[in-house]
Amino acid sequence: MPRLIGFIAMMLVSSFSYQVGAAPPGTADLVKARQLFFGAENVDARSGEVDKQKVVFSWITNASVAASVNGRVVLLDSYVHRAETAPGRTPFVVEDLVKLNPEAIFLGHGHFDHADNAAYIAGKLGIPIYASEETCDAMQADAASLFAARLIPVSTVACHDVTTAGSTPGAEILTLSQLEPVACIIAFRHLHSTTTPPDHDFPIAPVLNVADARDPQMYPPGTALSYPSSGSRGPGGPISIFYQFVMRGDNRFAFVWHNTTGALKEGCGLDRCWGPAVGQHLTEIMRSLPSTDVEFGSMVSLGYPTNGMRDVVLYNLAIHPKVYVPIHQTNAALPTSSLEFKIAYLKQLDFMNVAQSDRPEPRWMVDPNEYIKALVYDPKDARWSKSDKSKPDLCK
Repeated sequence: MPRLIGFIAMMLVSSFSYQVGAAPPGTADLVKARQLFFGAENVDARSGEVDKQKVVFSWITNASVAASVNGRVVLLDSYVHRAETAPGRTPFVVEDLVKLNPEAIFLGHGHFDHADNAAYIAGKLGIPIYASEETCDAMQADAASLFAARLIPVSTVACHDVTTAGSTPGAEILTLSQLEPVACIIAFRHLHSTTTPPDHDFPIAPVLNVADARDPQMYPPGTALSYPSSGSRGPGGPISIFYQFVMRGDNRFAFVWHNTTGALKEGCGLDRCWGPAVGQHLTEIMRSLPSTDVEFGSMVSLGYPTNGMRDVVLYNLAIHPKVYVPIHQTNAALPTSSLEFKIAYLKQLDFMNVAQSDRPEPRWMVDPNEYIKALVYDPKDARWSKSDKSKPDLCK
């Protein structure tokens, strides 16, 4: 049952808990899939268990990430760019995500380039999805379509509302216990990226959203995978959820994942412009979170034509991570354009006079070279030790 606790000016906070079953016995498919995504060196060759002492990430195109949190495997978004019937430019197929056997799927928002495949995977495995109430409605529509097409054995999926329909960004903050006792999860609604008028407070570094013309020659298209599994229907598309995962343990290694980057300064999202007060409130929430070590954040904002990488930098400054890993490289941002966004990002840090001490280490990802290349962190490493113990903390 949800429970209410006090946090930041009496905001609504809830906690969900779902029973996690025992890991299935290792199968050849499970071992192969987990070694494919997380690296053979991090996966037990007999059981398929992922190293329980490490946090391992694997980029699976666009903003989708497979994560093993001390051995607990989840998907952060489920979309696959250029999903085909055989590995090609994307070096795996959607069915490999089923064989990976995640215990849950977390959706940032309901557009197809994030929520596609979620109902399919959840329906085949019987695992929960976490999303906004609006996106959960879309997931049920997807499940019904997939069931009618005889692609999954159930007509509904377990989709758990992280926020209530129509709620104001930042008005509800929840703790999710899906990964307890390994990690606490904090979630709240934030802003989907949108276009905004030019910001004249500082220079804007232009972004060249251009693709490498050689890419189609290296990766000719294969046979596209086609089935009714799009999460883009209904009003849930732009309703966006921000997640922070806080590890239990001495260092409390924490990572953030947000698959869109809104206009905090104006308080505007794709669905509605709420005003600067809402944007400032979201900024304060991000600043008050347990200290973040790694931020997986969308490098592309729909506002880039007028304001470049400004919104990305403002999220960095609010979250203050040690490491920034960009995502959302293959939709909105053209495939192979990632390094152009990096150039603009580094210039924007200078233009906004961000001190070196406030800049995260950029761990830039370039498609398709770094698809399913394991990114491994040791939560016990001294780098992640925390000095600020005074912050309010939902994860105590």
